[in-house]
Order: sequence, then structure tokens, then C-alpha cells
Amino acid sequence: MRVVCLPLPPFAYRFNLLLEFVKRIAYPARLVVRGETLWRYTDGVLIAYRQEGEAIVLRGEDLSQANEERIQRISRHCLGLGRDLSTFYDFAARDPALWRVVAPLVGFPIFCSETVFEALITLIIEQHISWKNALRYQRTLLRMFDSGASVGGAILYRFPTPRQLARASQSQLKALKITNRRIDMIIEIAQAVASGALDLESISEMEKGAAYERLLQLKGVGHWTANNVIGRALSDYPFVSQNDVALQAAVQFYFHDGNGPKSPDLVTNTLSRYGEYAGLAGHFVLLRWVLDRYQAISP
Repeated sequence: MRVVCLPLPPFAYRFNLLLEFVKRIAYPARLVVRGETLWRYTDGVLIAYRQEGEAIVLRGEDLSQANEERIQRISRHCLGLGRDLSTFYDFAARDPALWRVVAPLVGFPIFCSETVFEALITLIIEQHISWKNALRYQRTLLRMFDSGASVGGAILYRFPTPRQLARASQSQLKALKITNRRIDMIIEIAQAVASGALDLESISEMEKGAAYERLLQLKGVGHWTANNVIGRALSDYPFVSQNDVALQAAVQFYFHDGNGPKSPDLVTNTLSRYGEYAGLAGHFVLLRWVLDRYQAISP
């Protein structure tokens, strides 16, 4: 068993909050918590993460030197070890309404998907359906292309590659229970990435506004999907996803005492006063909603 230490960053970072969040969503058969350990399956290697003192300790079998460097890089990215939110916390602390939501979450990592491709495909599945059903169908997708690895009764899977999804048929993906249009969209994006016609990963090098506009050029990608791809893949939320029904409910609850109708306008009018931090504020409102409302899954 190879052991690697990833030092904790100098800014606020609470690994325990990440564990609590994953217990509630098991997103999406890529992560599982057992005790105080977070597990994921990457590059055919089952990896365990655990905080020990001032470091996140990574343990994995069969880590070659080449794989180890890549897995460390992926781990730092996915665990949010490079994302300093200190300026956002300072901003939030000056607004009593926002601070009531954010204060218990200070240090919550913005953890990410391994690739932009993974973020986009999972979000296409999530369009227009409940989160619970989306997670179920994401697991269905992963099972189609990987046998997985077992951890304490749970199975973790690698995300399918663009080449694998490019070869999928519409009939094969019917099991995802999403519309034919979205199935076709998944296949077309995978084919474009696999052929080299679309370089999704280059979006990570762009300024966030440019990345957003590039994503909007993809057929079937609107504001909600583009904004959340940037958040899920690049650890930033440049805009507010006002059409997110969970965010509408959360904003009504935390900022308006649960009174009045839920609507996109309610979200926009409530969060727009936070300016450049409006998107991050919305993200933290959703994090708080999940931690307060979703029951933890038994280990």
C-alpha cells in the first residue's frame, strides 16, 4: 500500500464537511465514505483519503510513479485543496443574512469532477429531473462501462471515457430514463471529444466568462448547465442558477423564512445584491440545504 501526504492548505479547509456532504449524496457512485475515510476509484486504482493532522493522507494499491503524479494532481483538484475562499468568507461576514447561511460552512472544500467531460455528461443527465433520480441514472451509466471496485459493500466506478460513450447507441442509453434528445446530445458530445473535434478540457484554461460562452455554443447547453459545469469542473460559480428548483426552495427558506412563492425571480432578486459573489453565495446556499435537509446514508 503506497502512502502519500497532501498537506492541508494555509486557508480554512474542513475535510469533515466534505465527508458529511458525500454521505448525503453518494455522488454519483464515484465517491463513498466509510468511517472517516473518503474513497474513490481513479485510473483503475482504489484510493482512500483520510485527514491525519495537517495533511490529507492518500493510500492506494499499485501506484506506479507515473500514476502517482497524475493521481496526486487529480486528488488536489477534486478535493479542492487549491481553492482559497477567504475573500468570499470576508465578504459574507459583512452581510448578516448571508453569513447565517455561510458561517457553519467556512472551510467547506469546493470539490470537483476529474474532467470537464465528466461534469458536462453528469449535468446533462441532471437536466429537468430530480437530483435523486439523476444520481440513480448516473450510477446506471457508470455500471454500463465499468465493473467497479468494492468498498465496504459499495461499488465505486470509473467514469466512462469519451471513446466508450462515442460508441454507445441510443437504445443502450435508454436505461438512463432521459429524453432521446439528451441521449443524442451525450453521444454527439462524446463523439466530438473522441475524434478531437471538440476540446472540452481546454475550457479549464479559459477565463470563466469565456468558458461559459464556449459551453453555451454546444447544442442543448443552456445557462444552468454551463454555469454548473464551470462550478463542478473548475471550482468556480460565476453566475446564479436561478432556474434551479432546489436553490429556489433554499433561498425562500434561508432568506425569506419559507414564506411566499418560489421562483427564479426570487433567487435573482435575493442573490444579485452580492455582485461578483452571487454565484458562490448560491452554491453555499445549496450546500447548506443539502446538509440540513438530506439524511446521511448509513456507512
